[in-house]
Amino acid sequence: MYYLTILDYANGSVDQYDLEDYNEEEELATWETENFENFIVSEGYRLDEVNWMSHADNTIHYF
Repeated sequence: MYYLTILDYANGSVDQYDLEDYNEEEELATWETENFENFIVSEGYRLDEVNWMSHADNTIHYF
């Protein structure tokens, strides 16, 4: 599984995408920073207003 979590400081939200809904798993295995950033921009975010991370587990831990 490939997930992308975006912290959007412009509106104070945390958004999570299952990237396999958008691309083939084989293709995702070769993604680099530029690919993730292009996806983020294509979803309407501004790179200077977000932090992001890709990961394999979609669990969110609340403390």
